[in-house]
Amino acid sequence: MDHLNKMSEGTDSSSRRGFLGWMGRVGVAAIGAVAGATVMTKPAAAANWRCCNLALPNKFCSTNSSGQYVCPSGYSMKVWQCCSGSAPYQRKYACGECTKGGDCSTGPFICSAGWTVNANGC
Repeated sequence: MDHLNKMSEGTDSSSRRGFLGWMGRVGVAAIGAVAGATVMTKPAAAANWRCCNLALPNKFCSTNSSGQYVCPSGYSMKVWQCCSGSAPYQRKYACGECTKGGDCSTGPFICSAGWTVNANGC
């Protein structure tokens, strides 16, 4: 019986190890290619700031003398909140869009905003 175990170890496991190693390399390459294609096709306007999905994450709105974000004439700020991180390092953020639309998902957008509401939890 011992010779059968050694024989199966020598043939079966080495070919299986080679096949699994090859499959692992192919899988990693495929996942990398899909991830790269996803990143390339994702529009810049959909990029996140913290946990917010802002329309214009690279164009933050101006602030007034009190440090509050303000929208240009004809636009209004639509705000929502989200949490990021895991306990005990959670933070709550406020996210905002200056839009002519009726809610934070409807444009046209002119600028975005984001700030920390609670740095110690959600």
